[in-house]
Formats: sequence, C-alpha cells, structure tokens
Amino acid sequence: MVGSEENRTITGWRTASKLYRRPPGLWWLLGLLAIPLLLGWMGWSGLHREAPEATAPSVEATATLTPPEVSTPNVNMPSLSFAPLSIVRNGNGFTLTGDLPDLNAKNALLDALRGAFGADVNLTDNLNIKAGVNAPDFTGLGGLFKAAVDIPDFNFDINGDTLTLTGTAPSEDVKSAVEAAAKAAWPNIKIINNIQVSQAPAPPATPAPPAPGAGPCASLQADISGLLATPINFQTDGFSLTSESQGQLTQVADKLKACPNSKIAVVGDTDNTGNDAINIPLSDNRAKSVADYLISQGVPAAGITSSGVGSTQPIASNDTPDGRAQNRRVDITVS
Repeated sequence: MVGSEENRTITGWRTASKLYRRPPGLWWLLGLLAIPLLLGWMGWSGLHREAPEATAPSVEATATLTPPEVSTPNVNMPSLSFAPLSIVRNGNGFTLTGDLPDLNAKNALLDALRGAFGADVNLTDNLNIKAGVNAPDFTGLGGLFKAAVDIPDFNFDINGDTLTLTGTAPSEDVKSAVEAAAKAAWPNIKIINNIQVSQAPAPPATPAPPAPGAGPCASLQADISGLLATPINFQTDGFSLTSESQGQLTQVADKLKACPNSKIAVVGDTDNTGNDAINIPLSDNRAKSVADYLISQGVPAAGITSSGVGSTQPIASNDTPDGRAQNRRVDITVS
C-alpha cells in the first residue's frame, strides 16, 4: 500500500500487519494556523467598518420665516330694517300707528310712554300685530320721551333704518338733548333731527316816558308852580314839614311821577334875617327835606338834586314882613 509500510510477522498461522501514517507536512501546519487568523481578521473588519455618513439638509442662514398670511373674513353687519312705526304727541295725548311683531313689543311701547308721562296719558292705539316684522328695542324710549317732555307736538317716526324726529322745541338745548337720547337708545340707527326751535316773541317794548316838553309833561312846570303858589311851611326855625305842606307835596309827587325822565332841582331860600352862617345851612336842610319827601312818594331819586342858597336869591323886599314871607320858600324846577 502506497504511503504505508507493512511489516509482517509470521507467528504461527497469523499474520500481524500494522499500518503506519506519515507525519503531517509543513503546509498542513500553516493551513491550520491560517484559519483562526482569517476568522479573526474577518471579525475585526466587521466591527470597524465605517457607517455611511448621513448628511443633514442644509438651511440657509439668511432664510426668512414668514408666517402664513391670514385674511380677515369680510363680515357685514346686517342692515336694520324696522317696520313703520309712528308716535305723534298732541299735548298729553299720543297717537300710535304702525306694525309690531307681537303683544310683548306692543306692551313694552305702551309701558314706556306711561312711564314717561304717567298712567293717565291718553293713548290712541292704531297699532297692528304682524308676525315676522322687526321692531326696535323700546327700553330707551322712555328716556327719549322724557327728553322731549317740553315739545308738545313731538313726532317719532321710524321706518327701515331711519328715525325721524319732528316737533317744536323751546330751545337748542332741548333739541340736542332729544337727539342724544335717541342715539343712546339706538346707536346704529340713522337719525334725522327735524325738530324746530321756536322763536320766543320779543317782550313788548316799554313806551318811553314823554319828554318834559311833550304831551302831558308839556305843562309840568306850570302845574308844579301852581301847586307851590302856597309856600311850603316848616316848623318854626326848623326844617320839618308841616302836615299841610306834606299833603301839598304829595300832589307835586304825582305830577313828577307821570314824567319820570324829568330832572328836578329843589332849592331852599330864606329871608335876610340872621346871617349866612345860619341861613345857608337852614335853607339847605329845608330843600333836602322836600326832596326826601318826594322820593318817599315814589319820585325817582336819580332825577332829584337839592341845595340851599340862604338869602342870596330874594323874590321880594326883605324890608316888609310880607316880602320876607315870600323869600322864605322852596322852589322846584323841572327840565
């Protein structure tokens, strides 16, 4: 046999044979060593294999983030459209005409008028109940009619989206107050303020008093001179008027009051008895007594002046008792 060596020993009839193998060669040893090295290299290579590089998407630094544009929806407020309604005032009475949606709206309207003018207000009800029509909120109606309380012919007329106000107000303030109350009650309604402001009649002109030289005042000086034909008397050596002279001056005052624009000068005189130190103050006090009495009877004080001249203006001789009596006088001159 190739590769083996056979030894035969003949021992009796048996033949003993023994197979001998050759020892492994160098290549076998190298192959055995190479296998674990190859397996180790394969494992090491698997562990250190680089993972594929993942590249993140690049974002430019200058990019601007713009929020999406949101458009506001175009929402249109529904237009007002009220059913026709008219409220006409005539003093303490009201005539109501128009359409209302139900009894609740009607009662609210009537209650607002009664609240503004009292429960005894006279209401003429020509209202119709018509389901589906629109009526304004009558909550603010009471305030409107309270503002219009001084407008006896106030007219409230609403139709669609427009409120018309008419009547005659005593002043611009009342007119403005009514419009303000309407705006407060219904801010979205169109208001036409046709309220007129009455022109108060001018007070009658006071007739001018007649001038001294015209009408009944033309003879004023002559009338007063006639009343003073009897001299005005005073208490002896004093300046208090006697009762007879007070009655005389009352008639003079009546004449003067009929001509209030007249200018009146009261001048006191004395005779030459005594001296000026006595006579001038005495004459001045007597003139003042006359002027004060006329004022007390209603003659305007602004038109009266008084003064005393003593014995400087005699109208008769001081040499006789009669002459001195004429010089002791009070003159009243009008102009």
